[in-house]
Amino acid sequence: MDRESWQFINTFAPWLSALGTLGAVVVSLWLAHRRMSIRLKVSAGHRITVGQGIKPYPEYLLISVVNDSVRKARLAGIGWKIGWIKKRYAVQNTDINLYSIRIPVDLDESEEAKFFIPLKGEADWLNNFARDLLGQWPRLNCRSIKIQAWTSVGKTFESRIEAGLRQRILEAYFNAQNKK
Repeated sequence: MDRESWQFINTFAPWLSALGTLGAVVVSLWLAHRRMSIRLKVSAGHRITVGQGIKPYPEYLLISVVNDSVRKARLAGIGWKIGWIKKRYAVQNTDINLYSIRIPVDLDESEEAKFFIPLKGEADWLNNFARDLLGQWPRLNCRSIKIQAWTSVGKTFESRIEAGLRQRILEAYFNAQNKK
């Protein structure tokens, strides 16, 4: 290559250097912002507690909320979102038994809050939930159920419920329909 070609190529070096610097700044700002944002992982599933001398084993709805960030988060409430087009929302009462903690609760980094709600018994959560919230198209609406957790700063986190819980809700709905 001749001298003029090298001079032309060298005119791009400051531009490439500027683009690299800009990229490094954008990535560092994104990482800093991501580190300071609150992230919660929410899950809901069907659980059986196994114990001595207790049969049949008690069944529970287990709601778990884990702080997945380095920032402290204040969990202000948990609830449900049901429906694809016409959405319905419900707030979950969590102060039912000794196994659950009370809301509001502060969660440090990687801390978990668990809520055990009895599926059967006095409150009969499972049948009431299925009857009152599934609506006209139970199979479709059951696929849309999401568990939500919200913080004191107004951020809402949600996820789909586990397949086992979804199946139990559908069974409760159809059992109630068959009894009519």
